[in-house]
Amino acid sequence: MTNKLKEQEKLNENLIDDEKDLSNDESIVLFESTNNKKNIDKFSKNDFDNSKQEDLESENIKGNSEYLELLEEIKNKVSEENNDSDNLENTLVMNREELDQAIEKEKEKLNKDETLVTDLKLSENSSNDVSFIANEVAFNDVNANKQLETKENKKTVLEVIGLKKKIGLKTIVEDITFDMREGEIIGLLGPNGSGKTTIMRMLVGLTKISKGDIFCFEKSLGLGDTAMLAEVGSMIESPEFYNYMTGYANLKQLARLSTKKITKEKIKEVLEFVGLEKVARKKVKTYSLGMRQRLGLAQALLINPKILILDEPVNGLDPQGVQDFRNKLKEIASRGVSILVSSHLLDEIEKVSDRIIVLEKGRIIADDNINNLISENVEKTLIATYDNNLAEKLIKDLEINYQLTENGFVFENLQREDKARIISYLVNSYVEIDTVKVVKKSLEERFLEITGKGGTK
Repeated sequence: MTNKLKEQEKLNENLIDDEKDLSNDESIVLFESTNNKKNIDKFSKNDFDNSKQEDLESENIKGNSEYLELLEEIKNKVSEENNDSDNLENTLVMNREELDQAIEKEKEKLNKDETLVTDLKLSENSSNDVSFIANEVAFNDVNANKQLETKENKKTVLEVIGLKKKIGLKTIVEDITFDMREGEIIGLLGPNGSGKTTIMRMLVGLTKISKGDIFCFEKSLGLGDTAMLAEVGSMIESPEFYNYMTGYANLKQLARLSTKKITKEKIKEVLEFVGLEKVARKKVKTYSLGMRQRLGLAQALLINPKILILDEPVNGLDPQGVQDFRNKLKEIASRGVSILVSSHLLDEIEKVSDRIIVLEKGRIIADDNINNLISENVEKTLIATYDNNLAEKLIKDLEINYQLTENGFVFENLQREDKARIISYLVNSYVEIDTVKVVKKSLEERFLEITGKGGTK
């Protein structure tokens, strides 16, 4: 019994020892497992740090590469523009930090400029009406001057030098000198008997020249010199036709006599241009005076002339016909044809001409472009408002001399800056402006003054 108890106790002790050994083994395994995990974590972290460092280094290398490429591109552009290697020494080269700072400064400058532009636009909106009125008044004068400069730069197509016509002891015209430029319309004005028709007849060889020379494209023109007449179309005095023939047949006959080849299509074209296509097959004896004048223009245009000479072309035309004729002349001139035209309708000459030549007693007494001819030494500007009382008080504040008339305020030789100042001040003071214009005399008034029949010269 006692032996069995002892054996049992010993067995229990062995079991306890085995349990302790097992517990120790588990602790060792757990410790080792923990250490292994820490080592794995440590190794993973190191690998990540190394990978990140490699990525950063790669990015830096890439960034530096791009920066170097940019610098190389800049150097190449400078080298191409200057074609001189020495100029590269003066090229500013910046590192990345300086380049970034420069870009930031440029952005700030652009933002400031945009803000300034916005403020200016807001300011301009409050004075749009003022600027528009002032600019429009100035633009008309500038535009007119540009057009005149353009025409003055064109080549000369006709030169008249020292032209004189004498019949017996009587001198009809003397010392007539002028030239014509391509696409220019010249109005030839003068009282009856001043020599307008005589000059035109000499230009086309219908009247012998007593003295002087005429050159058309640097070649002689006149009686006996007919070669250049192929470039000159004319309608002198009243045009004459075969009354028993139709308008079309008359032009066809003229085409046969021409040195140029003129087709049937060309005849139809000029008839349509002058508005006679509906009566082209009717006999000329049935034509009115106005229709004859149109047919006269058609025969002058038949040869595609470079110079057109028309003597009183609007005689017998009704107001609508006169307007149509004026528009036709402008259209012809726009093609580069030079036109010399005479008329007693001074307002029509004023509307169509670029330049005016005034004759008196067979001599040229004025030769100038239309704007200079009708302008005066004292330029007058009219400004009309809807409240003259308030406007007068405001204009006095500006200390600008004026004259108040029934039409408005008249200023003499008003400078552009003063004109803009007056308009701005009136508009900003809520004074409504009705009219702003330069007051000019008509061509008729200037013609009477020049010829000594309308006051002082």
